[in-house]
Amino acid sequence: MIDVHSHIIFDVDDGPKTLEDSLALIKESYRQGVRTIVATSHRRKGMFETPEEKIWANFQLVKEAVAEQLPDLTLLYGGELYYSDRVQAGLEQQTVPTMAGTRFALIEFSMTTSWKDMHNALTQVLLLGITPLIAHIERYNALEFDKKRVQELINMGCYTQINSNHVLKPKFFGDRHKVFKKRARYFLEEDLVHCVASDMHNLTERPPYMKEAQELIRKEFGRQRAQDLFEVNPSVLLENKFI
Repeated sequence: MIDVHSHIIFDVDDGPKTLEDSLALIKESYRQGVRTIVATSHRRKGMFETPEEKIWANFQLVKEAVAEQLPDLTLLYGGELYYSDRVQAGLEQQTVPTMAGTRFALIEFSMTTSWKDMHNALTQVLLLGITPLIAHIERYNALEFDKKRVQELINMGCYTQINSNHVLKPKFFGDRHKVFKKRARYFLEEDLVHCVASDMHNLTERPPYMKEAQELIRKEFGRQRAQDLFEVNPSVLLENKFI
């Protein structure tokens, strides 16, 4: 499997705190069958403002350790870019990373970002010649159970991603992700999803869940659909090609 949305670089955002934490999280992902991970640490004004130099330096430390311990695992560099004027300028000036140096960028919004603002932002990114991969579309109220809006974004040229933990079945009681799981299921049923990724942060509240999600999709939507969402489509993007 290929994971195009992860927080595995230590001491740069709300992901792992130490190198050891990074390695433990990566090893769990590897155990589940993931063999390529794109490190997409947060870039968000006012919340996650770690200098790019530190993110890159810590990524190199993680990559070196992984090369020794898991030599057949590939780590790639990217970012989860919370859209703002600063991110727009960073993409234009190439000071914030796209996904592994490709023409694709993982773009994030607030849960409450309006449809108009989301549409305008994605249009601006597309005008740079960069194709947005929209992070966890099931989180955005503006897209809730709205096939027409998501399809419009796809028709514009965007791609979509949902989180692996939101693929899982809702719990009967106390499931704080229940609404996201219902939305993710809707998007899967309407065939509006291009990639499933972990958005993993740690081994407690936000572990990978890639294996469980892949098995559920294979069972309910078929083997080919599972391969497309977890392997084929992410691979195409990392080859810098359009799906």
